[in-house]
Amino acid sequence: MAKQLVFRQHGAQFCVMACKKLTAFAAAILALLFSESYCVAGDAIFSSDGGRVYLISDIESKPAIEEIDLNKKTTRKILLTQLDASDSLRGITCTNKNRFFCTTAKAVWSLEPQSGRLTKIRDAPNEVSFWRIAYNPKMQRVFVTTDDREQPVFTFKDPGEWIPVRMRRHPYPSCLAFAANGELFFAAYGDLWCGEIQADKVDDQDYFSIAAYRYAPLATLETQNTTPAEIGVADIGVNRDTVHLQLSRMGGSGDGWFARLQRPKVKGDTEGEMEMFYEPKERLPIYLTSLRSLEILGEDSHAGYICVSPDETRVHYVLHDKHWLVTNGKTEELHLHQQ
Repeated sequence: MAKQLVFRQHGAQFCVMACKKLTAFAAAILALLFSESYCVAGDAIFSSDGGRVYLISDIESKPAIEEIDLNKKTTRKILLTQLDASDSLRGITCTNKNRFFCTTAKAVWSLEPQSGRLTKIRDAPNEVSFWRIAYNPKMQRVFVTTDDREQPVFTFKDPGEWIPVRMRRHPYPSCLAFAANGELFFAAYGDLWCGEIQADKVDDQDYFSIAAYRYAPLATLETQNTTPAEIGVADIGVNRDTVHLQLSRMGGSGDGWFARLQRPKVKGDTEGEMEMFYEPKERLPIYLTSLRSLEILGEDSHAGYICVSPDETRVHYVLHDKHWLVTNGKTEELHLHQQ
């Protein structure tokens, strides 16, 4: 007797009719099909002083990072010799003290970007993979996403700490991006969400949870008897007034758009927490406002590497294989030369 297995993975939902007992081979195929390979959020970061940008890269298919010196307009690639050629970085972030952290599928690492030296902080649990990594400057904490349905997000302030972050009913947030004031933006089911990390202390124990709502319904969902060309949020960067986005295929390859829209004006409730706008008469106008502000800046399936300077005045991104920098609303192409 077949039963319906529902797979949800970072913005996409797939339904598959399967037997009760899947073979190991079939399970492996399903895991491959439903991976987050389309999502590149967290693949670039500014240094804490805003003078450099670091991008996930490769040298002859071997893991590397690319360093861009914005003052000198130079670029260089740094090979990560401690990683196997078959491995790759999935995310990179930087703290306000210029400490860098990154993720591979099976580990969280600290990184010295000048030399490319990696120090392993933590291995992924059995049958769990790490995805993206992001820094919350208000809480001064690092957050890591996983493909574990029960515990999809973890946080640490000290590398020896490892605390799960609760998120009810929506188990796979992706593309986490924090604003300077701690506001959280992420993708779920292909849409853009806005919220915050809430912290509580019970019996001297810290507890963290995500409180957020869908800010902009940007996913284009469909089903057909071919590979559906569904589009959803795949990369996020937040500056003072706008949210920059990469919209890409949710599965498959090709088709992508670089866009921006108005940053929401988050309001607090009577208890000082974020107003959630529960009623349709409150929530639906938010969707209308966000979608009216949407601008498509370019079409490119390989766009991305979106990151925002700590002071939120500059946005870096790659479009049509060119590096661009937006400074206080003024856009310029970065003409870089090898260091």
